[in-house]
Amino acid sequence: MSKKTTYLLGILATLIIGFFLHWYFCCNKNCTKTSIAKETSQEKAATMFPFTFDDGDIAISSNDNFNFMSSDHAIVQPLSEDLLSCIKEMITHLKNNKDKKLNISGYFKEGENNLSHFENLGVARAKAIKQFLIEHGLSADQVSAFGKKDNSLTPNQSGILRGPYAFTVESFEGIGGRSKRISAMKNDLMKDPVLVRFLPAKATTFLYKEEKNKLKALANYLNASDNVSCTIVGHTDNVKSEESNLRLGKKRAEFTKRKLLEYSVDANKINTTSKGETAPIATNKTERGKALNRRTEVIIN
Repeated sequence: MSKKTTYLLGILATLIIGFFLHWYFCCNKNCTKTSIAKETSQEKAATMFPFTFDDGDIAISSNDNFNFMSSDHAIVQPLSEDLLSCIKEMITHLKNNKDKKLNISGYFKEGENNLSHFENLGVARAKAIKQFLIEHGLSADQVSAFGKKDNSLTPNQSGILRGPYAFTVESFEGIGGRSKRISAMKNDLMKDPVLVRFLPAKATTFLYKEEKNKLKALANYLNASDNVSCTIVGHTDNVKSEESNLRLGKKRAEFTKRKLLEYSVDANKINTTSKGETAPIATNKTERGKALNRRTEVIIN
């Protein structure tokens, strides 16, 4: 083998060994950094809401929060001492300020598997937090729970949603003033208890603005206190048999209930029943009278 050939082979071997050493010490290290950076980025992409309570008079915060597993409504345990301390401070503040009410809006994401008996996981999560606060000393009259859809919610790599809810605080005029306000809401509803009207033989209907406003007013009343409830009664005209009209009236009452649930009303506050054709408010001898009789009404319990 010539000296020239040996020289060239030496250069080639040097290049190969150099490439291998470069890959081993540099590329492998950089790949590891890229992988770590990717994991960190994924972790940061998770939706995180820190615990925050601020009513203008006091501000309380914690890096921990009430957390929930995706598609679940049970509070993840255990809670940190820092969070428990913040919760205790918030409850003490609210107990010392009876004119203030805490509203909890629980968030849920479309596509989550809702195994609770509430209409969505947002309400279920808010109710879980509400129950926790009540068990730790907050009056039930000072806290309400609602649900709100938020499709931007993203769980972390462990499937945990960190703090998927928000607090808001409102003031009312003390227990006596609040009772008067609820009583006024009830009186307004009872001036005209008719909620929805229906076409012949139909159990569902398009809601007009006036009907939507009536349902929203009823929802506001039901959400104003834990101690109120109602019964939705379905009515029909006298076309078809009495038995089939009782079934139709019940379906109309259930339709009205479903519409109320869209305003985050607790389903347990709404009963449904039917009187069919037995309680007309107009004659069934005219088409106009029949149209008035095809309705749902509310009874405040």
